[in-house]
Amino acid sequence: MDVLSDTLQVVRLSGAVFLNATLTSPWAFESASPRELAQYLHLPSDCVALFHILAHGESWFSVEGGTPVLVRSGDAILFPHNSPHIMSSGHHVIPAPMSSLLPPLPQGEILNIQGGGPGDGATFICGFLHCDQRFNPLMGALPPLIVLRPGQNESEARESSASTGPVAIVPVQEGDWFERTLRHMVEEALGGRAGNTEMLSRMSEILFVEVVRRYMGRLPETEHGWLASVRDPIVGQTLRLLHAHPERAWTVEDLADEVAIARSTLAQRFTTLVGESPMRYLARWRIQLAKYLLKQSSVRLAEIATRVGYDSEAAFSRAFRRHVGCPPATWRMNGADS
Repeated sequence: MDVLSDTLQVVRLSGAVFLNATLTSPWAFESASPRELAQYLHLPSDCVALFHILAHGESWFSVEGGTPVLVRSGDAILFPHNSPHIMSSGHHVIPAPMSSLLPPLPQGEILNIQGGGPGDGATFICGFLHCDQRFNPLMGALPPLIVLRPGQNESEARESSASTGPVAIVPVQEGDWFERTLRHMVEEALGGRAGNTEMLSRMSEILFVEVVRRYMGRLPETEHGWLASVRDPIVGQTLRLLHAHPERAWTVEDLADEVAIARSTLAQRFTTLVGESPMRYLARWRIQLAKYLLKQSSVRLAEIATRVGYDSEAAFSRAFRRHVGCPPATWRMNGADS
């Protein structure tokens, strides 16, 4: 399994569409905090990514440190960290809290709401992706805002991204399967057919994976971060070794031998690209993998300890408590991330 697929499996992203909103100008809303959104959606942790598909009309989106971005019908907007943001019909509208727009969420149904003034309307399909692991190198490698823009070519997208700060514009070719998927999600969300919530949850997860792959494929050679590391010939191979064999008693020397590079060169390159040392990354990946096994299986603690590289259950429990704040047995019983 490749590193991206391995990480996606272990962090267990689950998606859903929860809201259809028709807003007429003038309107503006300020995002809910990750904790507020998690509470509203009845999620066990606040590791939540938010996305919108603009089905009709146009809207402005802005994140701190970035230039406001105008999005139009057919565009999709992803906030990988649910960073504080404002969505509006225009720059001069004073935003209201998003919570003022949202009534209680119906169980198992898509909420339909309307709001705003007497002007032109914009219709949004809104959804989320929830991650049940706080150490998530994939999510941490993504920018605060990604805009998927059908019909824009690569050079136009790069020019737009360069002028919008921490906002990535990702072009989508009109008529390709991804653009058709976005349109089908709009049709499903607005159509109200039987089984549409389950269909939309699976489609939103596919949407996220494809966004990551397209964003990753456009990263410049000089980029740092986990996604850039995955495709780097040296660090990517090192990550594959750590993910494939977390049970091994790795040292930097062992890793350097495997990838045929000097120890000091590997350590420096890994730390520069990933942002932490190979051993620190391995320690955190082992705990993340242990959480996955604790939550998704009934495997005994001693066996989990062996699978993730600890020579005894006691050593595993000490490391788990140090990273998480409680013993693995307690964490498994409570079924909550921390």
